Amino acid sequence: MIANFFNKSTPVTTFTIFILITLVILVSIFSTPAIDFSFTFFLKKLAVLSFLMLTLLLVQFITKKNGLIKDNAFDLLLIVLFIAMFPKVISEFKLLGAHFVLLLAFRRIYSLRTIKNPKEKLFDSSFYIGVATIIYPWCILYMVLPYAAIINFNKRTIRNVLLPLVGLITSFIIYASYLMLIDKFDTYEMDFTTNFVFTNYNSLNLLIPLTLLLGFIIWVIFPTTLKIISINSDLKNAWFVLTVHLIVSILIIIPAPVKNGSEFLFLFFPTAVLFTNYLQMVKEKWFKDVFLYLFVAAAIVSIFL
Repeated sequence: MIANFFNKSTPVTTFTIFILITLVILVSIFSTPAIDFSFTFFLKKLAVLSFLMLTLLLVQFITKKNGLIKDNAFDLLLIVLFIAMFPKVISEFKLLGAHFVLLLAFRRIYSLRTIKNPKEKLFDSSFYIGVATIIYPWCILYMVLPYAAIINFNKRTIRNVLLPLVGLITSFIIYASYLMLIDKFDTYEMDFTTNFVFTNYNSLNLLIPLTLLLGFIIWVIFPTTLKIISINSDLKNAWFVLTVHLIVSILIIIPAPVKNGSEFLFLFFPTAVLFTNYLQMVKEKWFKDVFLYLFVAAAIVSIFL
């Protein structure tokens, strides 16, 4: 039933997605103890909700415009469920900001499959990654993606190899100029704090969604990759970049200084695309429903545990 409803991307499904993300925000608010129901508090939550809706629209644009998925709304549904599974994401404004800027970079990277303006796309994508790095330093690892795209989309020239570095450095120069302007350049330090203690993941509210998410990634990625490489000539050109994207997102999670589930935000986009392509391959409707309902159940458990 749920798979059939989201099997086609329509204004109704998009509106439903917005209703669902609103419910996730509301439930997260009222399930948090000792809340100060002030005007500022509700204003912040409204800003987060608006920001998440804008993020979902950007995800939809990236996936549809670049042919990463077919005409359905599974990707948006999955991202909403992921947010519900890891509700701490909602309160991490810095991560949300960095992730949104990264989506702007991903939009340019995946569009490199076309021959239009490759140099501008390489510069823009690395510039956005630089901005995201200023917000959350471990985003620097995503600099691998422009080079993966250069290799995969056959854009190998000396200028194209240098342009991502120029874009990255440009963002740093602009920010350094701003710090000097406000007289804070000497006090700024890019914080690459690490945390390799994973004991927080032993709690049920993280262990259940984490096991489900990583378990399905391992189960889905190999058959989906083999299928796409063998039959889909359009998508397979971008699939290598998506696979690298997924690996880098996992690598960013490992040293994350805060281990409360919010760090998995970086995994949401590539995982949603991966799972959506898997669901597109599956012919049995009942299996699609079971697949999605498992994530619905994990989301409910995570919120109320």
